[in-house]
Amino acid sequence: MLRFRIAATWMFFAATHAFADEFACRGPFAKDTDHKLLVAAFGRANVSRETIREPEGLEVRASVVFPKDPVRRLVVLWSDEKALRRPARIHLMGSGWAGPEGLRVGSPIEAVEKANGRPFVLYGFEWDYGGSIESWKGGVLGALPGGCIFSPIFETDDTAPDEALSVVAGDSEFASDSSAMRAAKPKVRSLHLSYPRQ
Repeated sequence: MLRFRIAATWMFFAATHAFADEFACRGPFAKDTDHKLLVAAFGRANVSRETIREPEGLEVRASVVFPKDPVRRLVVLWSDEKALRRPARIHLMGSGWAGPEGLRVGSPIEAVEKANGRPFVLYGFEWDYGGSIESWKGGVLGALPGGCIFSPIFETDDTAPDEALSVVAGDSEFASDSSAMRAAKPKVRSLHLSYPRQ
């Protein structure tokens, strides 16, 4: 029995090490992960329990991986907030991780479209859901293995002309390959994974 536990532990560490720089619906971010498994994967010094302020002032308990490193910091919100298990949403703002299909914070919209295998639909900018995905239109990024939903958030490029930015502002839907959206030069601002409530 002891040999089995040692072997199982070794296999877990080997698996999590292989996925340690991958922001995906598996390894340490699989749907059955918890705070203890994050600690096992990344080390006790690199995982903290924190209270995170959500929209409308709601405060929730979360696990934060690499809390002092803005490039690698990510936040895990839990379905079971008390036990810190069963991830609900995972948020990444830094560029230190490779997301699905190798996408990263800073990837241009053309790269996301290529990874998806087809154009997709996103919302316009400068409102609460600005730059978020409306539909992957049946592409690869809408059906990732592991059962999670991949939701990058886009931002416009500082070099885009004001006229182009005004066209894609507000609560409207745009095809990723539309001339209006391409003129705004969107790129990935943040990466998010979520799981249906378990």
